[in-house]
Amino acid sequence: MKQRFGLLVLSIVLLAGCAQYESERGVTVNWDPAALSGFEKGVSTRADVMAALGPPSQLVSLGGETVLYYLNESASGRGLILVVYNRFEIDANYDRAVFIFDADDRLTDFSGWIEPREES
Repeated sequence: MKQRFGLLVLSIVLLAGCAQYESERGVTVNWDPAALSGFEKGVSTRADVMAALGPPSQLVSLGGETVLYYLNESASGRGLILVVYNRFEIDANYDRAVFIFDADDRLTDFSGWIEPREES
């Protein structure tokens, strides 16, 4: 009986573990939230936006309009894996910006959210 209990405890210890999780998808967003304030509807061009922000995640053509879509999704976390109990904590960030241009490549509308980065 004592040997079985010891084997059970050893099994639980060997099957338990820690885990770390990190994932990043989309384009790298290396610009700050203030970058969005530098664009002006009717004045800024598609070339201006791409020069400031780099290539987009997606370029969509909608009839006479063009849409540049920037997306970056990152997540990181850690967890504890046990036989009867698992726990994970994941912190996810979603940065995105959308720019709409007319047939002359002039900015007609834009919106976005860039998560402020903590200084390392």
